[in-house]
Amino acid sequence: MHIIIAVLGALAAAFWAFTHFVGAANQGREALGEVKGVIRRGKWSRRVDQRLIENLSDPREAAAVLIYQTAAYDGAVTDRQHDRIVAAMRAAFDADEETGEALYAFARMAVGEINDAGNSVKKILRPVVDVCTDDERAQLITMMEQAAEIEGPPTDMQRRLIAEARRVLAA
Repeated sequence: MHIIIAVLGALAAAFWAFTHFVGAANQGREALGEVKGVIRRGKWSRRVDQRLIENLSDPREAAAVLIYQTAAYDGAVTDRQHDRIVAAMRAAFDADEETGEALYAFARMAVGEINDAGNSVKKILRPVVDVCTDDERAQLITMMEQAAEIEGPPTDMQRRLIAEARRVLAA
């Protein structure tokens, strides 16, 4: 009888030790997973924290952002402004309807992300300054002026944005 009790006690101790070590191993694995998750989240948040305008490489996208912002300073962008902006971008960039709409959608999303592109004109115009000729830069200013005049005379905010873009492009 004592042997059976001793065997059962040994089995209970072995079972307790086994569950204890398995639990400790699981906790260690979870802790390691949490550390890896923190590292991944840190890398991801650095990518997410970068705004669209900080990654612009296409001068057409940069131009679209500033043209859209010029129109948006007048209030909500109307269908008429939308149509005229897309038509102007299609003509200036020799783009098809789909590309014109895509540039407009990108600009709307980028301006929505930063709320005011006027605060980041230098960053936005970086690809334009790097790639475009003087004639193309002048064409961008003309397009911004035309976008400002679609719904009436340009507002002070629109004039300031155009002046800042002109200053950055001249430098």
